[in-house]
Amino acid sequence: MKFDHLKDLPKAESLLAMEILWQSLSQNPTEDLTPPWHQQVLAARLERLKSGQESCLPWDQAKERLRTLTRQTPSH
Repeated sequence: MKFDHLKDLPKAESLLAMEILWQSLSQNPTEDLTPPWHQQVLAARLERLKSGQESCLPWDQAKERLRTLTRQTPSH
């Protein structure tokens, strides 16, 4: 199956394609879409958070931090 043509779609059609794919993927809520390795990473991070080895920011502060970091990164 080839998908090279998708990168050339206009933005509106790309968004529509994403919406259709997401609807298809989310039709079966009992099916786990998260791969096992990702679940392991999340479990390890949660354990570090619970043990006090790691902290987290409120979402609005995290978004602002990401925006700041993105602005500092040179464009390619």
